[in-house]
Amino acid sequence: MAPLPSPQELELTELAGVFHATHNPAAAWLAFHLAKKHNLPVPEIVANEIERFAAEVSKPLIAAWDGDGRARITTKDITTAWGCGRGTKLAQALRLSRRAASIVGEYWEKITSGVRSTDALSALMDGHNLSDKAVEEILTAARKKRDMDTPTF
Repeated sequence: MAPLPSPQELELTELAGVFHATHNPAAAWLAFHLAKKHNLPVPEIVANEIERFAAEVSKPLIAAWDGDGRARITTKDITTAWGCGRGTKLAQALRLSRRAASIVGEYWEKITSGVRSTDALSALMDGHNLSDKAVEEILTAARKKRDMDTPTF
């Protein structure tokens, strides 16, 4: 039997999945950092994003290296290369994505262990300090995503 993945490997898989689903570059960069920190292979989707970004921000740097005295790199160049606008809250989006995944996992764990749906929702509302509407929206979004990912014949 193959060994179970380590918590670090699971976290890396989660971040690569978040990047795949949301295209949030913060997820890719955090995955890259954690892979290097824990001496794990960088997921291909993450490596491709890092390469894409590096190539994009290197364009003015190559021009400068080649002697173009007018070449410069600006913060706008960097945010454009990241694929986001100035003031985008990428870290917050990453945190909310992880919270949503946690809520879905906790809900599934409660339901499969025999807890009534209303009791599971109540526990999630209390545990995450969210309204019933907020928890329902997270679960509904997860159901829709699951249904989109499930082929129909």
